[in-house]
Formats: sequence, C-alpha cells, structure tokens
Amino acid sequence: MALYFYTGFVPALLCTLYVIQALEFNHSKTLKNVSCIGAEREALLKFKQGLIDPSGHLWSWIGEGCCQWQGVKCNEKTGHVFKLDLRNPCDGFECGFRGKIHPALYKLKHLKYLDLSFNNFSTQKIPDSLASLQKLEFLNLSSAGFYGHISNQLSNLSCLQYLDVSNSWWWPSITAENLQWLFALSNLKYLDLSYVPLLKPEEWLGPIRMLSSLEFLILKGCYLEGASGSLHVNSTSLRFLDLSYNIMNSSIPPWFQNLSKLEHLDLSFNNLQGIFPTVILENSRWLRFLDVSKNGLEGELLKNMSNFCNLQELNLHSNQFSGRISSTKDGALICGQSCMKTVDISGNNFSGHLPNQFGNFKDLEFLDLSWNSISGPIPITVGQLSSLRKLYLSSNKLSGNIPESIGQLSNLEVMDISDNQLDGFVSELHFANLTNLTMLYFYLNELVINVSASWVPPFQIQVIFMSNCKVGLGFPSWLRTQRNISVLYMSNASISDEVPYWLPEVLSNTEQLDLSSNTLRGNISQIIGKKMPLLRLVSLSGNKLSSGIPNSLCMSDELSFLDLSKNQLSGRLLQCWRKAQANLEWISLGGNKLNGQIPNSLCYLEQLGVLSLHENGLNGVLPQCLLKLDLVNLDLSDNQFIGRIPSFGQHYRSFRIIDLEKNYFTGDIPLQLCHLANLQYLSFAHNNLSGGIPRCFNNFSQMWVNSTATPYGRFPLGFSIMVDIKGTSREFTTTLRYLFSIDLSSNSLDGQIPKGLTRLARLQNLNLSQNNLIGEIPSDIGNLRNLESFDLSHNKLSGEIPSSISNLDFLGCLDLSFNNLSGPIPSGNHLSTLNDQSIYRGNDRLCGAPLLKFCPGEDHNDKDAQDGHNMIEDESNEGDSIVVWFYSGLGPGFAVALLGFCCILHFKQSWRISYFWAVDRIIKKLSIARIIILHWLKRAFQFRLRK
Repeated sequence: MALYFYTGFVPALLCTLYVIQALEFNHSKTLKNVSCIGAEREALLKFKQGLIDPSGHLWSWIGEGCCQWQGVKCNEKTGHVFKLDLRNPCDGFECGFRGKIHPALYKLKHLKYLDLSFNNFSTQKIPDSLASLQKLEFLNLSSAGFYGHISNQLSNLSCLQYLDVSNSWWWPSITAENLQWLFALSNLKYLDLSYVPLLKPEEWLGPIRMLSSLEFLILKGCYLEGASGSLHVNSTSLRFLDLSYNIMNSSIPPWFQNLSKLEHLDLSFNNLQGIFPTVILENSRWLRFLDVSKNGLEGELLKNMSNFCNLQELNLHSNQFSGRISSTKDGALICGQSCMKTVDISGNNFSGHLPNQFGNFKDLEFLDLSWNSISGPIPITVGQLSSLRKLYLSSNKLSGNIPESIGQLSNLEVMDISDNQLDGFVSELHFANLTNLTMLYFYLNELVINVSASWVPPFQIQVIFMSNCKVGLGFPSWLRTQRNISVLYMSNASISDEVPYWLPEVLSNTEQLDLSSNTLRGNISQIIGKKMPLLRLVSLSGNKLSSGIPNSLCMSDELSFLDLSKNQLSGRLLQCWRKAQANLEWISLGGNKLNGQIPNSLCYLEQLGVLSLHENGLNGVLPQCLLKLDLVNLDLSDNQFIGRIPSFGQHYRSFRIIDLEKNYFTGDIPLQLCHLANLQYLSFAHNNLSGGIPRCFNNFSQMWVNSTATPYGRFPLGFSIMVDIKGTSREFTTTLRYLFSIDLSSNSLDGQIPKGLTRLARLQNLNLSQNNLIGEIPSDIGNLRNLESFDLSHNKLSGEIPSSISNLDFLGCLDLSFNNLSGPIPSGNHLSTLNDQSIYRGNDRLCGAPLLKFCPGEDHNDKDAQDGHNMIEDESNEGDSIVVWFYSGLGPGFAVALLGFCCILHFKQSWRISYFWAVDRIIKKLSIARIIILHWLKRAFQFRLRK
C-alpha cells in the first residue's frame, strides 16, 4: 500500500520540485540554435569513450551541436552545458551504461543537473572529483552500481538541493561511514539514501536535524537504530518522511509531534514498541499518509476517529493495536465525508462490530480488516462503498448472512470474507453488479451457494476459493461461462456428480486446481487429460475418479504439486517424466489401484521432495536412482516391493519421514540411514528384514532432547501417514510434524537393543515387537521421557525390567509380553496406572503387581501376612460394631412404637373398639384351632398305639 501511494505522490512532488528548480535556473527552454562550447563538447566525447553503451543511447553524440545531443541541455544565453540526463530508460540494468566515469566530465563546470541513475558502474567507487562540480543542484546516483563509501567530498556541493544515492538493486553496493558531510548542504530539499547501510547508525539524527530546508527525507533500509528522544527536532519544512525497514527497536520518540507540516509518514518494519502517540495525528493536520505496519505498537488507536479524518491512506497492519473498531454511538463515524482511499488495519486485536455508516467513505478503494476479532454481521451499508476495489474481511468472527447489498459494488475486484462464522444462502443477487470481480474467497464458512443452473455471472472470475462451501450436488454449471480461471479451490464442497464434458475447456489456463474431498466420478482425463501448460498445483484426492494417470501431466513444465490419492486409479505409474519438469516437488498417489514398478524417469524430477505411493499394488525393486533425489517425505507403505532397502542417506540427507512398512523388503537395515540427522519418523514394520538394529541410530539428532532443529522442514503441512500407535491405527496430518516415531516391528531382526536409542529423548512411539531381539532392556530406557507407546513384545529379551521405566510419565501403552523377562515388575509413578496383566504375560519369571504372582522374599511375605491379618481384624471389628449398634437401637425403637400405638387406642374410641373386637375374634379362632389340633393329635396317638 505504501508503494501504491509512493508511486503516485512522490513523482508529483518531484515534478513540482523540478519545475521550481527549472524556474530558479532560468533554463525553462533550450533553443536549437545555441552553439556548443568546444571544450565542453570535447569533454563529453571523452566521457562517452569511457562508457559501454549496449543499447546505443548515445547514437546522437556526433557532430558539432552537442546541445542537441540526447540527454544534453545547454543554457540558452551562454551555451554552457547545464544538464546531463543519462538515466537508464530500461527496467533492468542490462541495457544501461557500463564502464567508467571519465575525468573529463568534471570540466563541465557549469553543470547543475546530473542524472546517472540505474546504470551499472560496478567497477568503480563514487568519484571524489564529483565534488568539483560545485554548481550542481540536482544529483541522482540512484542504483548506479557504484561501490564503496559515500565520499565526504560531497560536502563541497553546497548548492545541492536534490540528492539521491539510494540503491534499488538486491545487493548493497555502497555504504555511508557517517552523515557528517550533510552539515554543509544547507540548501538540501530532497535526500534519499534508501538501502545505503550506515556504518554508525546511532549518529544519523544529528546531521539530519540541521537541514532546515529539507522537505523530503527517505532513509529506508539504512539499518538505523532507535531515534534518541533526548534530541530536539523541530522541522517545520519536512513534508515527506520515510524511515521504514530499519531496526529501531524502540518507542516512537516525542520529537515526531513537532513535525507539524508532515504529509507522509512511513515507519513500517521497524520493530517499534509501546503506545502509539496520538498527539502526532492531532498536531499534523496536513498528514495524508500514515504507515506504521509490521511493528509491535499498542493502544486503542481507533478510539477517536476524528484523528483520521484528513488521512487518505492508513496502514496499521501487523501490530498489537486493540479496542473496538468503532466506539462511537451506534457505530457511526464522526468524520462526515471521509477522504480515505486505503485502510489496512489487518493483523491486530481490534474487536467490536463493523460501523454502520460506510456511506461516509465514498472514495475508499482498499479496505483490509482481516485477522482481528471483529464480530457481528456485515452491515447492509457496505453496499454504499461505491469506489471499493478490494475488500478483505477474512479471519474474524463475523456471523450471520452476507447482505445482498454487497452485490452493488460494481468496482469490486477482490472479495475475501473467508474464515469467519458466516452462514446462510448466497444467491444471484449477491453478485448482481459485480462486473469487475476477479477474486472471490468464501472458504471456511457455512455458506450455501444457491444459484440457478442457467445463471450467467456478470463477471469473468480468475481466482475462486469456495472450499467447505456447499455448492450443490451437481457440478456448478455457471463455471462453464468462465474463460479466465487461473485458481479454482472447491474441495469439500458437497459435489456428487459426473465430471462434466466441458470442464477441460474451462480449465485450460488454470494454474491451481483443488477439487479434493468430493464425490466426483468418471475418467480423470476429463479433468486433466488435455495439455495444461500453466498448471502448477492439482489436488483431486478423495474422489471416485478412475482410469489411468493422464500422460498430459508430463507436459506440464510448471507443475510443482500433484495429489491424486484416495481414488480408484489403475494402471502403471507414468513413464514420461522429463528433466524439464524441474519444479515438481510433491507427488501423492496413495490409496489407489496402481501396479507395476517405479519408473526410472521419476528420478528426472530433481526437486522432488515428497513421494507418497502407499496402499497400491506396486511391486519390484526400488530403483537406485532414488538415492539421487533430495527427498524429505517418502511413503511407499502397503505395497509389494521386494529387494533390499536402498542406502538412503548416502547422498542427500534431508529425510524427515520414511515409511516402508507392509512390503517384502529383505536384508539388513542400511547403515547410511544414520546420516539422516533430520529424521523424525521411520517405519520398516511388517517386512522380512534381518540382522541387527544399527547402533548408530543415536545419530538421529532431530530426536535428541536438546535438538535445535525445527520440526517443519521444506514441507510443513499437507502430508499425512497412517501410524500404528497405542494399539490403534491413526492418521496424522497437521500434527505429523510434531510426531517422533520408530517402528521396526514384525521383522526378523536379532541382536540386542542398542543402548544409544535411549538418547532419542523426543521419541513418542517405539515399536520393536515381533522380532528375535535378545539381551536386556537398556537400563537407561527411562531417558525416553516423551514415550507414549512402547512395544517390545514377542521377542527373546531377558533380564529384569529396568527400574527407570517408571520415569516414563507419558506412557499410555506398554507391551512387554512374550519374552523371557524375570524379576519384580517396577512400580511407582505413572507406571502403577498401567495395571493390565496382559502387558507382562508370557514372561513366567516375572512377579509383582499387577500380576498375582508374589515375588520371593521373606520380608515381602511377612509384610503381606501382617497386612492380611490387620485387614481381617479391621473387618471383624467393623462387623462387631455394626451388630452392637443394631441391637442398641432395636429396644428403644420397639418401646417408642408400642407407646405410640397405645396412645392412639386411648384417644381414639372407634380404633379401640375395633382393636379389641379383632383381638377377641382372633382368640376365638385360636381356641377353635387349638381344639382341632388337640383332636388330631389324640387320634394320631391312638392310631400309633394300635400299631
């Protein structure tokens, strides 16, 4: 944004300055009949002899009339050369002048204007003899290629009003030892030292503040250090100040508030700290441009919007400003009609709702509010921003529906409302008058695109980001009308349809294509079957595309990213890769039905860093030329490869992930792997490998506890693998860069576990199960404090379990089963929570908890017996106590119940009569029963006597 204003504002001011100079010089026109002074003509011809002119700019430098030569101007009265303009008119320095500055140039004693900018005088320093041109008022050596220090002799140019020694090339060619030579240039109005490193940056302000006539000061990228707040600076002439791209590392000094006539202030990229002093805005009523982006400034800068009423460009990008974006009543702004054309407050901590009165910003062309915490709906009044060309509202907390009024922004070119909480339907009315729209970002919202199948958009779009939007089950037919699509992202867009026949024509000039995670069906050649010369990225993973991989991909020289994984592709891998495809870095074809061998032509892709071919039917021996590729991530798992594992690490050592599990590899693990210091994931599980585990695995320094290497690498995101960890199979994607794992399980490895493995303290998963390992578990195994899953089962390990294993506080899955381990199982700390007996089964000589088998030892038994006796005694005492309490409460309870019953009979006559009547009946029945029982007993006795 600063460049946008700079290119419009500065040239106009320079033009004005030049007109003033021209009036002062009294050389407003040059007559063609002015005669050339011979000595000056000879000086110019000698100057020409020292130059190399590859483009023939000086073709006119012949004959006697030097005043008519290209770039030469003479005084109309005296004939003396006063202007020499040899600025390179080309964009690059290839066609500029080279060679040396001939000393004859300094015979032009009346020269007032000299421009040698954007040439290539890289073989010499700035000539000291320039100081002899004491009448110079305009000197432009910008990006002229000179090297060395700026000469202090420039202080002799006391008439100088314009000085530009800036450097626009990428290399620093000249430096300034100090700025003391500026003291003599009291007439200087314009000074540009951009990208000229100051060797004493702390002393820059002293000489500058003495230039009382200075109007334009540009010290961009000069390595300036903090501006002292103790110095008094009171410049009433300074209008343009650019101190951007320095290393001030301080707060904004108070003297900035004294620059009362300032119109342009750029302090961006300086690591400035503290509260931004709003007094600068209050005192600078002429200020039109303010850029403090890329700093660490704080404060509620937008609290008083009246401070910004006169600004045309405001850039607060990437600071720590906070507060509500509009704290005025009802979100209204108090500036009335604003002059603002550019507003960028992105990357801060602003909150609150968007203001309602967008109609006050009729001239606004650029609005960026992204990466804040702004909430609430998008106001309907956004449709009143009639001049708006670019709108960025992404990465906030905006909610609700998108207002249909946004479709009235006829000048809008870019609309980015991605990564919010917006929902609802987007209809044709939202695009009604967007005739200039070229870029559309809707992704990471809950939007539903609801347009008719016959809709013809009013725009010709170039960039579309609609991932995670619901565009309908059918493929969007409105895309058929678009002819300029260069970027199309519609992943996870709920499309379930056959690939339309017209799609290849629409995508013929596409550079980036992402239709992943949909349900597209049909031949993949209907999408990328034709030559797409501009194609750089293609992701069609997670669909149901079939057929073979199109050969047309071999014709895409710009291709850098290819992901066709998780489809139904069949056939062989492409054989037609070419050296011309030098940009291809990523190939992911896993989860298909591919077969055959890896072709040697794949090794032509010298920049290939990611190769993922997992879960196919590929076979054969891996080509040795893979060793010549500087691979970072390699996943060939779940195939049918045979032979020995190549000696990865022999040439290139950038590997971070190697996954070769579930194949038929044989032989030893190559020792060259130990050169892979950046390795963080290694899996050779489920193969037929033999031999021992290399002792040099401890060279994987990325896994050391004190490793300073970053876990990101060339390809930090996007790669995913399936990992068997904690007894389950999990897919790691975004968190893969934080995973450290070694899995050598299900092979025929023998020998002992190298003690050096315990140095890999960042390991989270270590699986050596189902091998033939012998010996003891390393005693320092407790050094692997980050282990979450540890599996040594089904080996021939012996000896005791090291006590240090109890130091593994993050361990969630442990399996030591089916070995020959003996002795007591360690206890304490986190290990005591792993109480599943299956962890230790198949080790008959292990004892101790959680096993039921007690370890031998008298002390242990006595303690257990005593503990058992105490427990029984405690239980007995507890039982006796319960009985005592039961009978103690039974007597009083019965007495209370009887007393209550008698009281009721005493006071309730009807109950009393009924009670005694019932008792009487019961007595009578008992008497009858007694008589009957006695009768039966008598008869039974008589019967027994007869017997």
